[in-house]
Amino acid sequence: MTTRPLSLKDAYFFFLPLIFMAEMMMISHSVIYAFLARLPDPKVTLAAYNVAFSFHSVIGSPLWSAVMTSLAFCGDRRSVRRLFSFHFRISMVVFAVGYAMALTPLGDWLFGGLMGASAAVVADARRSLLVFMLIPTVSIFRSISYALIMQKRRTHLITFGTLIRLISLAGYLAVLPKFLSGASVGAAALLLCIATETVLAVAVAWRFYIDLPQESDIAGHGDLWRFAWPLMLVQASENGVGFTINFFLGRLANPTLSLAAFGVLDGLWRVMLAPLRNLAQTAQTLVRSRQDRRVMILFALQVIAGFAALSSVFFIGPMRQWVLRVVMGLTGELGAALAPALLLFVLLAFTLGISALFRGLLLATRVTGQIAKSAGVRLVLVICIGSLGLVYPGMNGAVLGVLAMIGGFAAEMTVLGMRLRHPVDAGAAGESP
Repeated sequence: MTTRPLSLKDAYFFFLPLIFMAEMMMISHSVIYAFLARLPDPKVTLAAYNVAFSFHSVIGSPLWSAVMTSLAFCGDRRSVRRLFSFHFRISMVVFAVGYAMALTPLGDWLFGGLMGASAAVVADARRSLLVFMLIPTVSIFRSISYALIMQKRRTHLITFGTLIRLISLAGYLAVLPKFLSGASVGAAALLLCIATETVLAVAVAWRFYIDLPQESDIAGHGDLWRFAWPLMLVQASENGVGFTINFFLGRLANPTLSLAAFGVLDGLWRVMLAPLRNLAQTAQTLVRSRQDRRVMILFALQVIAGFAALSSVFFIGPMRQWVLRVVMGLTGELGAALAPALLLFVLLAFTLGISALFRGLLLATRVTGQIAKSAGVRLVLVICIGSLGLVYPGMNGAVLGVLAMIGGFAAEMTVLGMRLRHPVDAGAAGESP
């Protein structure tokens, strides 16, 4: 890897393919939501998919951080194998917990009793969870492969893999309704397109794995755990935002509508703003000195401003209506419930982008403890804002959800920013980041 100072050109060359990767990845989620919205009984189907997907995202959180852990430790072939072993053991625990929810009355208690979903939503969510819980194990191969590709700064190869994922999704959605129904169609389509993407990622990364030394700086399971557990908490907090919000949405005056609207909102914000989350991996990979940090901050501010400007299109009424009615295929009721929340996407872009940047700057120094603290603070803010739904049950569920997300990212941004103001504590002494 080159050691010359980072330039804005380097940052854009690394990051731009990740924009297309993230956009296509999140478009795949929105495509699923748009497809499910056109199935019979869309409110129940969308609500069930949202509930099951959010639970799978939270319980699988330890595996979603595998890219960042792998970026830090996959310096030789033995470490790569140890990374796989480390994450595979975690995936077995995740798998067991997920299937317990899908196959036992625990699912009824969680989705129906605690979240307040209807019996039809609970039944559909439990069926789809059987499929969703296969995804975390498959993702291990993809995450380690992506880390190897990122280390070589060949991020355009990741974009190509995501394109194949999106193309394959269309085929799976065309075929699966012949065999499945309800939210299970979306879950199976997501699993299969991720598996297709993973096969290609492994094939591309294999040659980079072969080029690694057999054994150099070996990381033990203890080293991996000390680095990874704060990231797991962060990922659980980030994915847990949607799951936590769903608890409060289930207690609003119209829980099925609120859950369905927030599920669509979740898909839309991921399409519009998800690339900003890749600022974390970009900073972690590219920042090696104080000068690099300054360049990265300038680059990140430019990117965040661009995505905030893009989000402002929802202030234009005709554009907002076109997205909701034509692209997403929403009914008048669902579209009306969602429209006010879209006006808050500009604030979401700012808080999400800055928090991702700060997280990446700390990851570049292998300082992860404060990241765990920020995850806890974020979740507390989400709960506080979400609890407004208990006081005002007539609130718009989509608006409540996006306000909770903004508050959570703002809390994380504040905690991490305070940590970065202390360079010695953050590992930035001398010429380190």
